[in-house]
Amino acid sequence: MSLARLALVPVLAAACLAACGWHAGLGAPASARSVGVEAATRDGHVLERGLEPQLTDALSQAVEDWVDLPLVSPSKADLVVRSKVLEFRRRGGVRNRDNELIETAVFIRASAELYDRGLGRTRGSAEQAQEWSGFALDDPANEDAARLRALRQVAVALVLELFEPNAPQASEAGAH
Repeated sequence: MSLARLALVPVLAAACLAACGWHAGLGAPASARSVGVEAATRDGHVLERGLEPQLTDALSQAVEDWVDLPLVSPSKADLVVRSKVLEFRRRGGVRNRDNELIETAVFIRASAELYDRGLGRTRGSAEQAQEWSGFALDDPANEDAARLRALRQVAVALVLELFEPNAPQASEAGAH
């Protein structure tokens, strides 16, 4: 096969997949045309400030990356992701021979639910995700980076669970 024909194989494969309706994003209920992410809240026991906007941003990015619906303002969306930071903590970590802490980690646990405006209720149950993220203490910016890594992982896990294609949806349960 010539090089010109080989170069056409990926293009033809993509065209065939697009023609049959295949997409890389997670699907959503047929009635939904958009999704929004509400500002995250924080459980009263979580004393660490500033996690809520970071979780909101991470969830918005995860929805854009994984869900096959446009991201719009939560007040206009058919589906709304509502989330809450449930836990944040730091742990002791690796120490050197002089007993100086040189590595540690942060832990974040959050929950999210998917509210369907058309149904006027939450679809399914609230999901939870958690993540440890370690960092070295040699640079003060490392803790912020570890927090963001953990929040991104938690957000992706929550979005994948909320939009799980095989999960029974509240509207489908009564349809059978």
